[in-house]
Amino acid sequence: MMSPARKATPPAFSPREFRASLGMFATGVTIVTARTAEGDLVGLTANSFNSVSLEPPLVLWSLARAAGSLPAFSAGSHYAISILAADQKTLAERFARRGGDRWSNVAWREGAGGAPLLDGAAAHFECFNRSRYEEGDHVIFVGEVERCSHRASASPLLFHGGKFYTEHPLQADESAPAPADPRFVRGYLGYLLGQASHAVYRDFESAVAAQGLSHIAWRVLALLHDAHSAAVRALAESTTPPAAADLADPAKVPDGAVPVGQLARDVLAKQPTVTKLVQRMADDGLVALRTDPADQRRTLVAPTAAGLATARLLIADALGQEQTQLAHWSAAEVDTLKRMLQRLASGG
Repeated sequence: MMSPARKATPPAFSPREFRASLGMFATGVTIVTARTAEGDLVGLTANSFNSVSLEPPLVLWSLARAAGSLPAFSAGSHYAISILAADQKTLAERFARRGGDRWSNVAWREGAGGAPLLDGAAAHFECFNRSRYEEGDHVIFVGEVERCSHRASASPLLFHGGKFYTEHPLQADESAPAPADPRFVRGYLGYLLGQASHAVYRDFESAVAAQGLSHIAWRVLALLHDAHSAAVRALAESTTPPAAADLADPAKVPDGAVPVGQLARDVLAKQPTVTKLVQRMADDGLVALRTDPADQRRTLVAPTAAGLATARLLIADALGQEQTQLAHWSAAEVDTLKRMLQRLASGG
């Protein structure tokens, strides 16, 4: 009978192969946070989180021994673990980067021991710093959970193979779409997109008609609204913001004017059709037309105050109806649907 080995066989694989193999294990994403004795906030992104015990309630996570935040986490009495939601990818990336102010404009509230709890997270665990174990090049932290909470409607952020993902349920449930219809006319993408477009617009048509607009005119107003909003944001974020007096002068505030040719491409209509349309909209006071100073042959279209007001009214109506239509879809399903449609529309 052979006696058990007392020492592992040296690895026959490269560190790269080891990392790649570990990357095949999909995980959630957390940010672990604490407050130092001096009151400073520390935090980092970690996907090494796992449960240990239900009684007592214990969780673990690990931190590289070379990490600059190791002394703070080791010395503190408490830390918090925030499980990130699907819409917090940017936050995960920020707390994973070295340097910089990770906490600028981050919303949080104080948890046990002063540890920050990040707003919008899918779940929180407020932990007593129970024990630590040094293994290899990492320190394993075991925390005893004093308080926990979660948002049942939240979709968690996932990480796998160096990329972020959202959840996709495999089992049938009430929110999942029905299985694909095997008939061509019910499974052809063009037909499905047409049917989906009709379902989305069906209840919205009356709102557009009530404003005396065609669907092309509505799309023109929506595009001009977005262009105007982008111009205003760019102005606000400028390194040399304008004086208050300039902001009060409409002539000095960028209006995000868009060339007629670009509008025609974006609303999927012929340029002569859009040219006539924006002229009628100008007569109705919804848009203003002017010659492009860089090209006298080109006409620029900008929304008027009345046009922006109409666009905002319809956008609010559209978003409200969209929310109602997708009420039984998870946030991850809605996000995936829109991303796939955007990718299809861009030809990708």
